[in-house]
Amino acid sequence: MNIGVNEVAAHYTPSRSDDLRFRSGDVVKIDVGAHVEGYPADTTATVEVGTRNHTKLIESANEALRVSIEMVAPGTTVSALGSAIARVIRSAGFKPIENLVGHTMEKFNLHAGLSIPNIETKDNSALHEGMIVAIEPFSTTGAGKVCGKGRGNIYRIVRERKASSDVEALFLQLKQRFGPFPFASRWCDPLDQNAQALMTKMARLGMIMNYPVLTEVARGVVAQAEHSVIVTADGCRVLT
Repeated sequence: MNIGVNEVAAHYTPSRSDDLRFRSGDVVKIDVGAHVEGYPADTTATVEVGTRNHTKLIESANEALRVSIEMVAPGTTVSALGSAIARVIRSAGFKPIENLVGHTMEKFNLHAGLSIPNIETKDNSALHEGMIVAIEPFSTTGAGKVCGKGRGNIYRIVRERKASSDVEALFLQLKQRFGPFPFASRWCDPLDQNAQALMTKMARLGMIMNYPVLTEVARGVVAQAEHSVIVTADGCRVLT
């Protein structure tokens, strides 16, 4: 689960020792993923803690998601979805985040090829029946871009490499438990008392990759809305 507070847009999740606490006025994005027998789904909601200063910002992301879901059908292009998302968010007085995207999904593949933009593009790739799509509009009071801010606590298996026996033993457990899907560092602590040090070694060897925390470049507040849908013959069905 990702928990993005205020200007943090994506890829933040707490470590076991994290002491971050929510404060009144925080805008919090809760991004949850799950899979059933390898078929993934992804969803996000944004809430404001104790105040209503950013209601319009949050509503702009929700409305962009609603409008784009109504457009989903065989033949709809990803550029059309991006244009609609951008139009809704800009009309509310905010900016869409241009370098974050939604994505198609397949069995054991969270990002399966097509990207669903939050802005106008020239990508005329079209949706087709049976495709599973995560649509995730991001709106912000900032500049409309994110950048990576150091290492986060979310990882993903990349490849096997020759390593010390303790590294290989933990890697095998991670591969069996999480397969190709992202996982939080705190989930690894019960597997080995030296899990964090061993994971650092794995990252250096290229066995696992780390997702950097993505933060709005102008420190603008970010809201996100997301659903996973399956494209049907005459539209789509929301899965989340």
